[in-house]
Parts: sequence; C-alpha cells; structure tokens
Amino acid sequence: MHRKTFKFCLLLLLFSLAVTTLSAQPGGPGGPPPGVQPRGERPDGRPGGWDRNMRDAQQRSQQVKQKKVRSGSTFKVVGTLIDSTKNEPLAYCNVVVLDKSDSSFVKGSSTNLYGYFEINDVPAGEYLLRVSYINYTTRYIPLTVENNTAMGNINMRQGAQAMKAVQVKASRPLYAQDGEKVIYNVADDPSIQTGTTNDALQNAPGVEVDVEGNITLRGVSSVEIWVNDKPSKLTEENLKTYLENLPANALDRIETITNPSAKYATDAEAVINIITSAHVKSNKFISFGLNGSTQPNLSPWLSYMWTKEKWSFNIFASGRYSFTDRSAQSWAVRRQDGTVDGTFDTIMSQTDTATSSSRAFGSNIFTFVNYEIDSSSEISFHGSVNGSWSRNISHDTLDRDYFFPGIDSSWHYITGDSTRRSNYFGMGGVDYTKKFDNEGHNLRLGINGRISRNNSKEWYEREYTTYTDLNENRYLLSDQHSRGGSFFARYNRPYSKQGELSYGLNVDHSYNDNDYRRFYFTSEDNVEETRDSLRSYHFSGHENNVSADVNWTHRWGGFTLSSGLGIGFKNFDWYYVTDIAALADDSTVNVVTYRPSIHLSYRTENMHNFKLNYSMRMNHPRESQLTSFRIYNEDSYSTGNSALKPSYTHNAEAGWTKYFTNFGNVGLEAYARLSTNEISNLVDAEEDDYLGRIVNYSTPYNMGSSWRYGTSLNMTYRPTGFFNVRLYANLYDYGYHMEYDRYDMMGNAVHQVVDTSKLSWSMRVNAWAKLWNQYQVHLSFNYNSKTIGLLSSQKERYSLNMGVRSDFFKRKMTVYVNIQDLFNWGKRIGTGSANTNPYYLTNSTNKVLNSRYISAGVTFRFGKMELERKAQTISDETLETTE
Repeated sequence: MHRKTFKFCLLLLLFSLAVTTLSAQPGGPGGPPPGVQPRGERPDGRPGGWDRNMRDAQQRSQQVKQKKVRSGSTFKVVGTLIDSTKNEPLAYCNVVVLDKSDSSFVKGSSTNLYGYFEINDVPAGEYLLRVSYINYTTRYIPLTVENNTAMGNINMRQGAQAMKAVQVKASRPLYAQDGEKVIYNVADDPSIQTGTTNDALQNAPGVEVDVEGNITLRGVSSVEIWVNDKPSKLTEENLKTYLENLPANALDRIETITNPSAKYATDAEAVINIITSAHVKSNKFISFGLNGSTQPNLSPWLSYMWTKEKWSFNIFASGRYSFTDRSAQSWAVRRQDGTVDGTFDTIMSQTDTATSSSRAFGSNIFTFVNYEIDSSSEISFHGSVNGSWSRNISHDTLDRDYFFPGIDSSWHYITGDSTRRSNYFGMGGVDYTKKFDNEGHNLRLGINGRISRNNSKEWYEREYTTYTDLNENRYLLSDQHSRGGSFFARYNRPYSKQGELSYGLNVDHSYNDNDYRRFYFTSEDNVEETRDSLRSYHFSGHENNVSADVNWTHRWGGFTLSSGLGIGFKNFDWYYVTDIAALADDSTVNVVTYRPSIHLSYRTENMHNFKLNYSMRMNHPRESQLTSFRIYNEDSYSTGNSALKPSYTHNAEAGWTKYFTNFGNVGLEAYARLSTNEISNLVDAEEDDYLGRIVNYSTPYNMGSSWRYGTSLNMTYRPTGFFNVRLYANLYDYGYHMEYDRYDMMGNAVHQVVDTSKLSWSMRVNAWAKLWNQYQVHLSFNYNSKTIGLLSSQKERYSLNMGVRSDFFKRKMTVYVNIQDLFNWGKRIGTGSANTNPYYLTNSTNKVLNSRYISAGVTFRFGKMELERKAQTISDETLETTE
C-alpha cells in the first residue's frame, strides 16, 4: 500500500478519535450539560468536588418539571442518581420504566458521567421506575406520568438491604456453565441493557465481534448463529443488521458452544445461540451499504427485512470485486540414503520464485420467508443463488539440478498461467417447527436441496532455457456439476424439570459429475485438438449418508450431566474414466461411524464453574483419499490409498472459570487430544514412468498416532458492559509417532519410524470499547509460534489490526475504518511452511504484497423494529411503596 495512503488513513483514525474526544465536552453526546465542569474541577480550574455538576443537574431537572405540556401524548422523565453515603453521582446506572400492571418494559436509559438520566417518549400512565446498579440495592419507585416529570435526586444504598416488601427467589448468576454450554444471562446484566445485541455478544465469554461486525468464538470463525434454538438462516449482512438493531434488553441469554455435540447437527466448529425475551411484532428495515478496502475490494449490498404479526420476509442482494497480489519463494531437496548409515546423498535440488495476481467478481441473492401458523408452530422457506467469476495470472521461475553418478543436469524454465473461472450455486429449503409446550418439548423438520456448476479455462505455458524441445503449451477445460438434497428431524422431550432427551435424524444424498479435458495449443485463439491423455479424465460419484443421534441431559443442583451418541452410515461410489486404462478406477465403499460424548459441569452460587468433557470422533477417509487414480499436474501427482483405515480422535477437557460481577472472568483449562490411525499426506519424490523424470507425489497414509496436550488461560477484564480486554494464551506440546514403508530408487521397501514433538504457544489479545454510546474502538493482536505437523512445520505468524466504528443519526448510519496488518508483517515477513521428510525436504515463504490495507464501509438503515415483550417478574429486588 502506498505510504501516503497509509499516512492519510492514520490521520483519519486520529481525526475520528479527536471527534470522539470533543463529543465528550460540554454539550457533546454523553457529556455533562452545558456549563458543568468535569469531576474534580471547579469553574476556575482549581481542584474541587461534584457540587457544581450536581447543581446544574438539579437545575436541568427543575426546568423539565416546570415545562408546560405541549402537543402529543408522550413525556420526559429525568433525574439524578446519588450514592446515599458518599453523596456522589453514580455513572452508567441502568434506569428502566416498567408497566405497573405486568412489569413489562416500556422505556429505558442509563445515567451519564454525572449521574443524570433522561428518558424520552414515555406515554401518560402508571409505571414503576426500576433503578439498578452493581453492588447497590435495586429500587422500584412508583411513577405517575401526566406531564414532563423530574424525579430529583434518587439516593442509592450499597449492599442488599431488606425493606418491608415482598422478597422472592434469587436471580440467576450472570455467567454459568450448563453441560457443553456457557451461558451469559443478558437479562440479569444491568450494565448492557441500553446497548444492542452486538454489544451483548461482546460480553459473552469467548465471543468477539470485530469492527466490520464479523463474529468469532475463541478465535474460530467457523461459527453458526442460532436464534431461539434454531439456525438463523440469515445472510452475513442481514445478520449484522438484525444484531445491530435488536436491543440488548430484548434478550434473555446468549449460549456459546465451542465443541457442539451431535444434537446441533452442524459442521461448524462452534455455535452461538441467542435467546430472546421478546417477540418481533413488527419489523420493517431497508438497509444498504458499501464495503471496500485498499487491497482492493469493493462490495455493495442491499437488504430488506419485513415482519408483521405472523409473517416475516427478508431479501438480500450483494456484489463483490477483489484484487490480490501474492509472491512466494521456495526450495526443495530430494535425497537418498548414503553409503554410510545415517547419511544422505542429494540427488536433486530446486529453487522456485512465483508471483500471482487475481481478480474476482461475485454476486448473490438470498430470500427467507417465515409464517407462524399458530402460537405453537411455524413454517419457513429459504433460497439463495450465488455466482462468481475470477481470473488469475501467475508467473513462475524454477531452477532444478539433478545429481546422479556420472550424470549431472540442470533445468531452468519459466511458466505462465492464466485461469478463468465461473461458479454458480443455488439452494432452497423448507423448515417446520412445532412447540408442544414452553418447557422445551418440540419438533423440527426440514428439507433442503442444492445445485452447483463450476467451470474453468486455463492456459499454461512452459519455456525451457536449455531443453527447448520440452516447451509446453496447454489448455485445460473443466466442467463440474453437483446436486444434492437432505432431510433432518430433531425431537426434544423433557421428562422432568431436571432432565430432557433429544433425538435427531439426518439423511443426505449428493451426486457429482466432473469433466477435465486438456489439450496442447499454440495460442489462446488457436487450440489444436491434441488431447493430453495423462491429465484428461472424467469423474462421477454418489454419496449417501444416514445418521441418527440421541442426547440425554440431567441436572442435580449445581451439577449438569449431558451424554450423547451419534451413529451414521455412509455409502459412496466413484468412477474415474481416462484414456490410460491402467489408471481408471471404479469403486464402492460402505462405512459406519459413531460419535459418543459426555459433558459434566458444576457451578456454585458465587459463579465458580467447573467442567469435564470427553468426546470421540471417528473419521473415515474420503473418496479422494481412497482412489487409486492419479491426478497429474505439471511436475507432480496425487493419489489415494485403498488400504486406509478410519482414524479416531479422542478429546478430553477439564476447566475452571470464575466469573466476577465487576471484573470479568478468569479461566484455566487443561486439554488432551489423542489421534490414532491418523490420516495425513506424505510428500515424497520418485522416478515416474509416465512423465519420464523425477517428480514429487502426495499420497495419504495411516501414519500412526499424534497427540496434543496443553493448557490455556483465558481472562477478560470487563469493568462495564461497554469495555473489555480479552487475553487468550495457549501452551501445548504436539508430537507424533509414525511408521510407514517407502520405496528407494531401486524399488525396495524401506520401513520408516519417526518420533518427534515440539512445545508451541500462541496468544491473542483483543480490546473493545464503546464510547458515549456511539463510537467503538477495536484492537487485536495475534501470535502463533512455530508449529509442527506430520513431517511438516509451520513458521511463526503474527498480526496487529485496529479499527474505529461509529453510529450516527440514531444508528441510521454506521461507518467503520479498519487497518489490517498494521505493521505490514504479511509483506515484509510473510508466512510459510516446510516439509521435513528427510528424503524430500522443502521450504516455502508466502508473502501478500498488499497485506497491509485499509478496509472501510458505510451502512444506511431506515425503518423500525417493534417488540412484544413477555411479562417480566421481579426477582431478588425490592418493590417500594414509598420514596
């Protein structure tokens, strides 16, 4: 990225922060009323107390009280919260107006830095004013609104002091562990009630929402968002709009699941389930925006959401353009056993330098319709169409030297590649939900279908410096078709208030038909009909899956025990057709899988949470890992291994987490993962009969076993609901034991045994703050030390990103600016990997030339959301009859 552009964007960030600072001055959003001095200062600048601030707040309240009623039927309620002991204003307290008849929510606000609150648009009527603050006794004050109303100073007392009123059972803990779920009870967190659902997500353990609204859970981006116990099925931008406009006080709780059991029937690595306490009665939103970056990429989008009583409808359309530059450097060495044990002779060395650039266009349309048949059942329809088009151009310079007894040769060639791709994908489905009661007895059914088509055209040229008769000019056509359908059913049945059973069934069928044709050519406009028999083939295959699971959950006091078992049957067949009959493959495979899990958790009244989990995954090899067919590239090939056995991965976790009301949380976790019969690709080199030279190849093996034992620390500092700093550190030992047979240059099998391990660590720090209920600031740092895999290693990686986001005009407009890779490490240092097979050593470094870039976006929203709330019960608090 150009240095001037980068400086300009830094100035833009500094300007945004300056605007933020100025907005806190007298008269600015969230600041004190005009004329009020900051805490600790008098008007003359000398140190002082809060006297002047309190007088101004009282004068403002008196002005409201004396104001005459104007036209309209809504009024303003104002006041100031005071610590009854210290006689100091209380900042950021939660103040809510409740309907006196059923305690349902009417309006809410929070106090500013000087204890002053202002609640607008309150209709005339009888209410309760609920005033709450952490470590203070919650007060319920009867309130009659007939005009603009000033409550004056409201004294708050520390501690839970009993009054002559009705006391009911204790409220829920703010955070809790329940089996595999970590629960954040949003409704019991007074500090977040004036925020949005996105703000609430920032306070859920492990959840992070970046400046662009993207959601991760403990650093995992493969997260599925559920709403009220079912997948949301909203597109990315629709989901962002929904979460940004749904108020936090409409939520009951947020559940996070980092290792979802079979009952969630998802391929995602994590699930976030948002449970609301309010029903969207009416919703009409149209939003549109433009996201882009200096990388560059550009993405315009348009969204419309509409809800009225029983009907809900939303449609989303977007487009995208992107451009990326990359470079890579690598070397490789091919060796064989030397004449002395433990030594090696080099028979080939290679260096490679490559650059590439890609341009891509894409678009998609998504629709979703939901209809509530009655209060206990609903049906929904969803569908989407996606298309993308791209062109990639790459250049590669390679030097290769062969060393054989009496024969030395050097190869030097340059390659050029131009590829055009087009991809189309469509899907649709119907879901039905039936609730038999409000205690969790329900049934969900769904049918889904999908279809896709992918095409590519590739022109490839290779020019040799010495062996010019080997120059190659090739043209590749690929055409891939796929279609499939699925059915799922989920039945949940509580058998008591302490336990429940859940049953699931999934059926899926897919069909793939792929055609790869390769020809020699003289130019892009003159393709000779000379077929490349080695690299042309046709593939067709079917895959059928049937899986079922049962899950049991029971609770005893603070203990929760969950166990589950999933069983699946898979049938798949494939057929490779090629001009070389010896390479063709026609096979059928039937396999059975099972997936047990058990989760035990315990929580105490003072928010200590303990967990003990175990799960096992059985992974059968895929078709591409089993076939004997060879897929050739220019100087390499990949093939399967029909002798592969299923691998088993055992996961165990033990953890403790302590949640603090005023601090955040601290957690320690020990974990172990043991994989047996682990399947991994072995990269080696050999003399190939079809190519007539030494090439590298890749084939999967049951390498043996691998393990990963470690411990992690996660800590969140959360003094308020609108500021937190998160630290996640991980220290682990990864190692493996592998045995396999390889063949030397004479074709003799040599048994190999490898044992190795390495201690690695990683760290992630994220900071988020929402200032003056308008500006959000994000900062994230990630570091991963050098790691190893089966006969491979990964270089260390790190990044630093920062961004600012702001809402304007009551969230009708949102603007964000984000800097990725602030210090341009992706370009200057890059990432890379190495193959540590002693017989075929490789090392590569990949650099993104435009790694540091500025991303920015603007979103406009027009419309409103009306919520129909459930009656809220008063718990662990005091209802006052007198002031």
